[in-house]
Amino acid sequence: CRGGDKCPFPKPEGRDHHSNGPTLECEQVYYCASCDSSPSGDTFVETPGSGNLVFNPSGEAGSSGWQPHRSHSRWTVEDIEIPVDGSTRSNFVSGFRWCLMMQTIPLYRYVRRPSMARLEVSAKFMGRTDCPSVFKMEAVVTNSRRGVIHRTSTPQLNAPAGYWEKAMLTIDPMGGAHEVTMILYGKDSRFWQGNFGSKVCHCSVRVLGTDEELREMLLPEQNNIQAQH
Repeated sequence: CRGGDKCPFPKPEGRDHHSNGPTLECEQVYYCASCDSSPSGDTFVETPGSGNLVFNPSGEAGSSGWQPHRSHSRWTVEDIEIPVDGSTRSNFVSGFRWCLMMQTIPLYRYVRRPSMARLEVSAKFMGRTDCPSVFKMEAVVTNSRRGVIHRTSTPQLNAPAGYWEKAMLTIDPMGGAHEVTMILYGKDSRFWQGNFGSKVCHCSVRVLGTDEELREMLLPEQNNIQAQH
């Protein structure tokens, strides 16, 4: 923060600058989600498809629904600082060691023929302004015997500082598909003690298609999964 009149953002009462760093006095300036959620200032556009099949996509229910891995540290949940939309109040955050969490989506419970479904696996991620961090997302498709038939991932990504970015994987129809597992990795790059690593929210697995295609693909009892455009 340049302080005084050189900084256009509101400041705490009695102070003329903002503070950064790993201490309790650290602040982060709030931005308009629709203006600063991506470097271009664009809002995120959804490809037509079903609603989100992931349970607890932003930590609103703590860590419920997500499985850790014994060889990695755990993601934790914190109150969201920089808004991603008008309603999300929390996000997951990683620490100074690689954190991992995963959730398996039973496609056969939602889709008539899972092997015909085109899937989108996505999440929104960001980092702090004072501590660089990294993020990676992986998707694994398994058959009815839990054998891996497809695995794909993003590269290791530098988490953007101060705004949310979207990571996305698209999986074409896959013979034998039965379940898909979303796996999220994150950590900070300075080994700061505490939770200063990459953040993630809006974790999502969706079936892609038009309204008509979704009516044919989704099981009748899943009519409550509203299409998103």
